Amino acid sequence: MTGLSSSLTRRGALSAALTLAAVGASGLTGCAVAPSAPPSGWSGRIALTLASEPAQRWSAAFDLEGSPTQGTLRLYTPLGQTLATVGWTADGAWLDRGDGAPTRYPDVATLTAELTGAALPVAALFDWLAGVARDVPGWRVDLSDHAAGRLRAQRLAPPPAADLRLTWQP
Repeated sequence: MTGLSSSLTRRGALSAALTLAAVGASGLTGCAVAPSAPPSGWSGRIALTLASEPAQRWSAAFDLEGSPTQGTLRLYTPLGQTLATVGWTADGAWLDRGDGAPTRYPDVATLTAELTGAALPVAALFDWLAGVARDVPGWRVDLSDHAAGRLRAQRLAPPPAADLRLTWQP
């Protein structure tokens, strides 16, 4: 498994974040407690596995707040230190790793594609976390464990395949 800190330096940084930010099923159950939930959002663990050569895996604790059009995703280490903050509005997206000025992107899809190798469906996460199976081209979501605070989304196309898992306190 690639270390989270070394993953951050790859591809410009925060694959781990959006990873979205993720490991696989085993990476979702760490011993660390996720930061408390924001007033109108979700907190939990996020894990992403990309079927690239070599395979890439990331995981982090997260706080997600806002909406598909304007929001913030904060990612944390198992010890609760902030890895990164991702924000977006209709005017674009940015990544703040706390080591200087935020890096700007035209939108959150471009940001996640550049950092992880797969454009992650951040806008759909809001529906999925609310229990709504929103269709996203190339993605298949499994909400069968939603009541238990778990969801899984798989990107089947385009390559590389991606496996995104989230856990949260329902």
